[in-house]
Amino acid sequence: TINAMAFSLQNETFHGVEESLEDIEKKLIRPVSSHSIDQDPLRMLRAIRYRCTLDGFDMDKGLKEEILFKKEKILRIPGERIKTELDQILLSSCPAMGMKSLFESDLFLTLFPELKGLENLGQNEHHHLDVLSHTLLIIEKMSWAFEWVAQNHRNIFLTQEDWLSLFYAGLFHDIGKQDTYSKDEKERVHFYYHESFSVQAAERIMERLRFSNLTKNKILHLIRNHMRILNLSWETKETALKRLVNQIGEETPLLVLLTLADKEASRGILSIQIDEVVEKHCLRILELFKEKEIVHPPPLIT
Repeated sequence: TINAMAFSLQNETFHGVEESLEDIEKKLIRPVSSHSIDQDPLRMLRAIRYRCTLDGFDMDKGLKEEILFKKEKILRIPGERIKTELDQILLSSCPAMGMKSLFESDLFLTLFPELKGLENLGQNEHHHLDVLSHTLLIIEKMSWAFEWVAQNHRNIFLTQEDWLSLFYAGLFHDIGKQDTYSKDEKERVHFYYHESFSVQAAERIMERLRFSNLTKNKILHLIRNHMRILNLSWETKETALKRLVNQIGEETPLLVLLTLADKEASRGILSIQIDEVVEKHCLRILELFKEKEIVHPPPLIT
């Protein structure tokens, strides 16, 4: 109702559906009619987008219940329209709240059925959450990672496309864990080579949602390498860090942010112990990346 209104400049009359002005005053997101979602199921995503982009607004209780009941209708919508709404939710000031709303309304797993196997999938002592909860938390920790880097005097400039690549890489980076779950003789959990399985699943999702090839390749590059920095040790030499920067290339700052967010969203017993190692390497990698740009600046025209 809050955007189903108009004002005539010709005769200065206001036209709006019933209680539209009252809903604005109450900061309430409510459908115009009981047929609104049936006519365009994308309105379910748009309602969540409004919740993330309009300060203090919330969804009507009846609307929340209707979305739960009609969630499957979202699958009728073309992938590019779905991605447009998801992009705006992720680029809003409250992306974590947006993902939580999608999950609570069952839209998240309806849109991404490939992630269903992550729900209640236990992890090792590096993590304190199951894989799906960790995946949702990483979205919240992206802003923390960006601020932490700035506080340590390593400013990173990100475009909207960079932010989206980071968020989607965070959502898809651990999909492969459901296919690689194993336990050793000491009952320790492992996910060997889960990055490769995550890349395959993420590629299928992005093709369905019509991602551009440029964005898709950037996200896959981040997923494929998201364990590289986390697996470094105190003994890792400078030459190995330089080699990593050369291999990751222009996405190096994004990989650092993804690594920091991933680490912070883990917070298991061993994760806390390796904080200092990961953070030290992240800062040095950013220094090396900056030096690389000075010595070998990117071409003005690609």
